[in-house]
Amino acid sequence: MIDQSVQLIGSDGRDLEEETLLRLCRVLRISPEDLAMLRLFGKRCDAIERDCRSLGQRCGTIEGVLDQTCCPANMNYSQPTIDKFSHKTQVNITNVVTGLGGDYVDTMPLNPGKRIRLIQEQRPGYSPVNVTVALNLANQGTNYLDLEVTFWVTTDPQIQGEQLGSEYRGFQFFTNEGVPTPIPFPTYKNTAVTIGTMNYLAVEIAHKGAANNLVSAFVAVQVNSQGWYAACGPRGGC
Repeated sequence: MIDQSVQLIGSDGRDLEEETLLRLCRVLRISPEDLAMLRLFGKRCDAIERDCRSLGQRCGTIEGVLDQTCCPANMNYSQPTIDKFSHKTQVNITNVVTGLGGDYVDTMPLNPGKRIRLIQEQRPGYSPVNVTVALNLANQGTNYLDLEVTFWVTTDPQIQGEQLGSEYRGFQFFTNEGVPTPIPFPTYKNTAVTIGTMNYLAVEIAHKGAANNLVSAFVAVQVNSQGWYAACGPRGGC
């Protein structure tokens, strides 16, 4: 009935008594102008609904692209492999890179004047939060100042790559009581660093002293696993 009435209004209003029009408006509690607009709204709603469906499809496509782009694993690994690392809050940097030659040694102990390069295992990308470096000197030595520690990111363990942060000294990773303690991982251009799937995080330790071999070293970075999985999980986080 409303639609028929609106159609009559649309035909210049000559076929509908003014009193009938006013009564209809009073029943609907709208003005005659609003009643005339009802016809237009019906057509506009159809167009808006089509636009909303199209926008929803586009948003879904964009979200899918962002999920892949924002995930540190870069989707170079399957979801089961990504899930395997999702609960791990620590990445160990303990594998010795061999065959570098020069002052580099292929195994511990690290003698004065020598250096060693440690690397992570190959794995999906991750974002370090803190880093812990534990050092064990021969003869119960505590001269950690003699040990220079630097961090590098590279695509090839045999290539030094790009340095992250400054040159550290061993004592900076210990409390005054000689207990290893985590420190914030270096940033890059004042932002947090993400070690990409195609990258390796390497740590070089150089013995600058004259005594007490470095018997062993353990380096680990702490990872925000919840934030990492939020970006790499099935639903993504971006």
